[in-house]
Amino acid sequence: MTDTKRTLRVRHVIGVTLRLLLGVIFVVSAAAKLFSVDQFELYIYSYGFLPLNLSFLLARLCIGAELVLGILLVTGWLRQLTLTVSALLLLAFSLFLGYAALAGRTDSCQCFGQLADMPPTLSLVKNAVLLLLTLLCTKLSSTCHPRRWHCWAAVALVLIGFATPFIISVPDNWMFGPSAERYDDEVLRQVLDQMPPEKNIRTGGKVVAFVTPGCPYCRMTRQKLDYMATRHNIASGKIIYVEPSDISADTFLRTTRGATPLVLLLDDGQVRATFHYRNIEERKIVRTLTSR
Repeated sequence: MTDTKRTLRVRHVIGVTLRLLLGVIFVVSAAAKLFSVDQFELYIYSYGFLPLNLSFLLARLCIGAELVLGILLVTGWLRQLTLTVSALLLLAFSLFLGYAALAGRTDSCQCFGQLADMPPTLSLVKNAVLLLLTLLCTKLSSTCHPRRWHCWAAVALVLIGFATPFIISVPDNWMFGPSAERYDDEVLRQVLDQMPPEKNIRTGGKVVAFVTPGCPYCRMTRQKLDYMATRHNIASGKIIYVEPSDISADTFLRTTRGATPLVLLLDDGQVRATFHYRNIEERKIVRTLTSR
């Protein structure tokens, strides 16, 4: 084997190895986000750019894009186009992470879901490395004309890849409507009557959320409502959290019938809507809490 052929062979092996590595990283990142999609949705929503329902959609579109690019990188179909789009996606994510770092965010950016706790600064370093590897892979990859079936297979993969996150984890606003009443009204009235006068439950709009310590969905419910309050400038005291220790475990259990979180939207002391974690309606809550 001549030196030229040996050099080309080494370049090819390095290029293929880098492409496979990048593909696997994209697929792992997409899968990790998908299996902790609730936290990824909340992370997107926490920035206040999008309403809750659109945060559900953007989370799954990001996951679908990573999944599609990862599989295309592994297969090698349309590799020049795929590498270019991958570089652009990494650059877009990096710009967002740069904004997060400048804004002082230090919480996990959810790049690998719950697999790794990566603040924006660390994730920026990771993206810079991946971007360099992508550019190197682009330089080492040989130019070839894609076969027609590769193009059709890639189109099918794009459709399936973007649909997969929506099938595995259907957006909450597509799947869950308003809750039926699932609380004990008589016990609830007793609980509300025992609320301190400064809570002013009987006047105006209020949200009363029954949550339990250690419940992950209760914790995320608090996050969701707190982000909502910050985003829409909802006055302090409009959202009230009730735990078993506040009213006794027996009364709490009788009120919620053992199902938490239980979120009640009150207007002048009357229950207007009930929610659990999945079907919280941002527009209805904001309208009721800010109308007066």
